Amino acid sequence: MCGICGEIRFNKSKIDSVKAEHMMQSIKSRGPDNKGLYSHKNIFLGHRRLSVIDVSNKSNQPLIDKKLNLIVVFNGVIYNYKDLRKTLTKKGYKFSTEGDTEVILKSYHYYGDSFVEKLDGVFSFCIYDITQNFFFASRDRFGIKPFYYSINNNCFTFASNTQALITDKHNKIKSQSLNYQLNLHSVIPAPNTILNDIYKLEPGHYLKIYPNGDFIKTEYYSIDNININHNLTENEILEQTEILLVKAIKKRLLTSDVPVGVLLSGGLDSSLIVAIAAKNKIANINTFSIGFSTIEEEMGNEFYYSNQVSKKFDTNHHKYLINDNDLYDNLDSVIAMMPEPMVSQDASAFFLLAKQVSEIQKVVLSGQGADELFGGYFWYDLMNKAKGSDYQKFAQHYFDRDHDDYKLTINKEYIKDNYSKTLIESFFSKYNNTNLSFLDKVLRIDISKLVIDDPVKRVDSMTMSWGLETRVPFLDFELIEFLLSVSSENKIMNNGKYYLKKIAKKYLDKDLVDRKKYYFPVPPLKIIKDKFYDYVREILLSSQCINRNIFNRQNINYLLENPNSNFTKLNGNKLWHLALLERWFQLNVDK
Repeated sequence: MCGICGEIRFNKSKIDSVKAEHMMQSIKSRGPDNKGLYSHKNIFLGHRRLSVIDVSNKSNQPLIDKKLNLIVVFNGVIYNYKDLRKTLTKKGYKFSTEGDTEVILKSYHYYGDSFVEKLDGVFSFCIYDITQNFFFASRDRFGIKPFYYSINNNCFTFASNTQALITDKHNKIKSQSLNYQLNLHSVIPAPNTILNDIYKLEPGHYLKIYPNGDFIKTEYYSIDNININHNLTENEILEQTEILLVKAIKKRLLTSDVPVGVLLSGGLDSSLIVAIAAKNKIANINTFSIGFSTIEEEMGNEFYYSNQVSKKFDTNHHKYLINDNDLYDNLDSVIAMMPEPMVSQDASAFFLLAKQVSEIQKVVLSGQGADELFGGYFWYDLMNKAKGSDYQKFAQHYFDRDHDDYKLTINKEYIKDNYSKTLIESFFSKYNNTNLSFLDKVLRIDISKLVIDDPVKRVDSMTMSWGLETRVPFLDFELIEFLLSVSSENKIMNNGKYYLKKIAKKYLDKDLVDRKKYYFPVPPLKIIKDKFYDYVREILLSSQCINRNIFNRQNINYLLENPNSNFTKLNGNKLWHLALLERWFQLNVDK
């Protein structure tokens, strides 16, 4: 995984060298192994490399194919690149590297625009087609890798984060996105971001940008045509799910020229990854766990269970217990590395864990996506039992606040519409003429719209802050497509993850599989006391916050007087949510 950036200027002028250097510095942490750039007339492409596949200098980027007249900057990994390479070799193409980046260029040249449909992997990239004189950019099916951009009359600019794109012109907050931010716990679906004029490319899309400013965006992938197969038996579901899960883990462990580890929380998902890797003799792996201090009854770690799994499967296990001082000292660094404000407490956990792990590993596997795919969250059952329309059932158990609470939270200037209600209703309306159940719709919305921003964006940005690539086997597209063809009603049985737990019992001890789900907390950011309270208070009472004028000051005072009495339906501290949002602006926009 790497960092990418670039620009095409419509007025034929050359990119400003100061701007180019700023962009390269902004993506520096994503690629500590090499720096490369291409600049010619009105075209600029920049790359920071984390060397994982073909670690030789031959695969440094921007990668230029002089014969084909193509240049690419690429972030991600193509798991089927060796198969594609064999096919292209038979078609007469000759390769000068052993990596997956060159396969992208030659696949584009042979297959044309539709080549993205042949890629099994996670990616964001931009190809400069010199012959046809345009940019071709794309993002993977489920948006695992980021692609941000801005466009105006002068230029199209893109990067792996917003920090590379933010200028004085990009300090205006989008009311619509602010409503999403505070209702959907930081989920702002593409193409929007919290800022006007900075966008993110939708998953499963590619775009073309021409020197005259023409901008053409095309969807190449959607899950909307996946139908429920009601003829599947439970045994068939379990057998095919296990086959696909083993395959997903195997290709993520073996598609690398450097060792791959696992982030082992001690929960079902990461424990099963370790177990499958060990029992299928895929690899000998390092495992890594992190924990925080316990406050009152809020547990800060799962070391008891991660120790069990590590011992059972004989991994080389590393545990990191983070004290409150280390957490506090890193809060600003965590927030400064967020491409968009992300309120979940475990952003700090992934940041601090990656800081340690990156000294040992370049690549790890993690369990994100299993809850969305297998029906693991507690709110799915609550929604399913609720009364009302699809939207009402969803909002009652998912939204951080209802619209009345939102109007009490935000300054009147930003209260224009109930955008979140309109958004979620539009998601459900796509399935009006189908025979999908309510739960089928919810899991489709989650996996295609919400998981991208929470938790996928959080994990990618926090681990890549230290040049650590995180791969997520539960979000393998073949596994997703199959599970979406399975009726969702049984998925939430047995407190959720019914099918995954059945499979897990072949690999893990029964007490670990059946135990109550643990939602990894960072207690000092949920029960806010002492210097963490002072940190929050200083942010929300600062002149910057007052002048930005996002929040209703009366509500801020109320939350500060009652710091641990106001939580969202998903157990987030509302005071922390507002403080993080304001601090993100201070660190990333005001500077």
